[in-house]
Amino acid sequence: MVSMKLPPPPTRSTITATTSEGTHELKVEGYSVAKLLVDGERIESSKFRAGGHAWQICYYPNKYRKKDCNAGRIAAPPGAQTLHAGSNATISFFLKLADGGTGKNVRAEFRFSLVPRYGGEPAAPGAPAKVRFAGERQVMTFPRKHTGVEYWGLKISKRELEQSPEYLWEDSFVVRCEISVVEKPVVRSRDFTLCRCKDDLCKRHHLTGASLVKDVVVKYFLWCLGI
Repeated sequence: MVSMKLPPPPTRSTITATTSEGTHELKVEGYSVAKLLVDGERIESSKFRAGGHAWQICYYPNKYRKKDCNAGRIAAPPGAQTLHAGSNATISFFLKLADGGTGKNVRAEFRFSLVPRYGGEPAAPGAPAKVRFAGERQVMTFPRKHTGVEYWGLKISKRELEQSPEYLWEDSFVVRCEISVVEKPVVRSRDFTLCRCKDDLCKRHHLTGASLVKDVVVKYFLWCLGI
């Protein structure tokens, strides 16, 4: 009789990708005075840390200059150079990496939005509060070799802002910047449980099993020790 040998179990490892997150809020006071600055002039925030790195927000009260885009100092989305180069109708916000020295480039997702005075605009019952002035989430690679490159995140119509007292009050407003930095993936040689269930009963089954083990440990071991 020929003996059948079972195949060896598979070896397993894991790759875990994570992010480090942070949020910074910047209050801009003297909005009407800042509009008097010359075209292309920007105001930089103080440095702040988020996701393990130092950053700065760059605020342009008027249009930024097209030549700065061509020189690579600022990185604007396609078509934005033309929009801002010929109009003072908007304000803009950029984000730049403020870490010094050398090292690997930083891959990050960020998003700018204005903070309303009362937490948000009215929405349907049960729905989250709306935020009118919010940019799209941008995913960029910030180069360490060429520090100081600014990446565009949000543009706002001055006219619309000035007609929105829930955002612009006492000649000031608050802008929020949310940043998520992609960390180096962690690779581990370790086993894991591969669940092959195809419905929600799987989760309840495993949770029940874990709860049962916990109850047994508490009841029969820790209780006996008087813990």
